[in-house]
Amino acid sequence: MQAKSIKVGRSVAYYDVIGTGKPLVLIHGLGGSRAWWIRNVGVLGQHFTVYSLDLPGFGAMRRYPTPFSVLAAVAWLQVFLDALKLERVSLVGHSMGGLISAIFAAERPERLERLVLAAPAIELPSRRVAAYLQPLLRESLQVERSFWKTLVWDGLRAGFPTTLRAARDLLGYVSQDELSRITAPSLLIWGERDPLVPPETGTSLQRKIRDSRLLVLKRAGHVLMYDQAEEFNRAVLDFLTAPSAVSIQDAFR
Repeated sequence: MQAKSIKVGRSVAYYDVIGTGKPLVLIHGLGGSRAWWIRNVGVLGQHFTVYSLDLPGFGAMRRYPTPFSVLAAVAWLQVFLDALKLERVSLVGHSMGGLISAIFAAERPERLERLVLAAPAIELPSRRVAAYLQPLLRESLQVERSFWKTLVWDGLRAGFPTTLRAARDLLGYVSQDELSRITAPSLLIWGERDPLVPPETGTSLQRKIRDSRLLVLKRAGHVLMYDQAEEFNRAVLDFLTAPSAVSIQDAFR
């Protein structure tokens, strides 16, 4: 895996790339970084050229000069793909990265091959930051201890002001008709023990995304791609490599 950087707009973007094949872009969630995909990139890179990136304000981009916002991140993602000359990609977005990916898919359907939304932070049950403090503590306690170092380090790098501002922007975002405008085949994948984004939300989202499939991973929490990496990788690869003529429903039978 190679760590790389590229000029995107007025700043420098940092990302890792591994593998060969069609481009697959991984987008982390709130308070995260590209390090959250450590258990996935190697397997996915056997079939795709995998780009895992840091969003503005997080990870190695913690000193990004512009305050974070969801819509600004969507616009930045397009500039990032343009800078790498990636015309058409598949996206895997986790949590806040799932929301960013969904909006991008709705606004730029010509740029999307397929879409994976992993516990996307869409249609959340509360708009109050305080409502997620206890679920966040539960998730921190149930995630594997080997992930704690990454969790703490990324939180420190982003800092409390950036994380709080991003959380408020995320929770304040009012979805319009984005989900109904997504045309790319889509996989919704959840952890059954997710305390932050309830798995029941997936049923609602599936009804609104026309060509979509919902899959719930047993024993997984919110960071499902780390909790149950083997099952997550298998499901994502089954979905991404299924022939285009095969419907999503058929691909998982």
